[in-house]
Amino acid sequence: MRHGEQAWQAALLDLDGTLYRGNEVVPGAPEFVERLRQRGIRPVFLTNNSTRTPRQVADKLKGMGIAAEPDEVCTSAEASAHQLREWIGPAEVGFVGLDGLREALVEYGHRAVELGTPEHGDHSGVAAVVVGLDPEITYRRLAVVCAEVLRLGAFVLTNGDVRLPAEDRFMPGNGALGAFIETATGVRPYVAGKPNPDFVRFALQRYGLDPDKVLLIGDNRRTDVLAGKLAGVYTVQVESGVQYAEAESSSASLEPDEVHRSVADLFLS
Repeated sequence: MRHGEQAWQAALLDLDGTLYRGNEVVPGAPEFVERLRQRGIRPVFLTNNSTRTPRQVADKLKGMGIAAEPDEVCTSAEASAHQLREWIGPAEVGFVGLDGLREALVEYGHRAVELGTPEHGDHSGVAAVVVGLDPEITYRRLAVVCAEVLRLGAFVLTNGDVRLPAEDRFMPGNGALGAFIETATGVRPYVAGKPNPDFVRFALQRYGLDPDKVLLIGDNRRTDVLAGKLAGVYTVQVESGVQYAEAESSSASLEPDEVHRSVADLFLS
């Protein structure tokens, strides 16, 4: 089966490396999203990035000429907050991250407490810890996070991406931050974002989608493709973002259903 031969309900779309790289739109991405809409395929912007709120994500996409609404955005921060609610109910949750994570925690009924800040000093004894990317994080704050993780014996990492595409280079990702905490504490996190298929299932449930009528499009075999395959959806890899050596991505579990140069090549006929 090729992507154009099925009546799809929705396309789960990765962002960094798929629709844009850093602050540069992937050529042809706006037209690709418009083709999806014209075919009646709902775009769902499925991002491991937990720093932005859905509105901020939609605004970034709109600024690049890609039509998007906040309710079409599904973030790893939301998946993290949802999972914590499933496990422990509404609770006081210590976090590292930006607006996207704080808003998601509050949306799912939690009290969000930023770890290693005066806010945290007034609310010690949080019930859970969730870690998202914060480019301004300091060693001292990380030490506080590690202390809480050791006390609880668990933490949630919004996503495990170790590097992020940024124009012509890569930046360290949230997975690198999680590795620091795991190394210091010996505690392995629950990773909410891709490649965890729970993230894809969260999106399927949220939008009422049939996995047999959904395709996932992303650049990273280790995250996007693996999450899609484990969740039972059709996977399409584009070569516009993260690439690994062939020996690093030759496992059968990482083989997408299709590979294309970029989204500009999809749904052209």
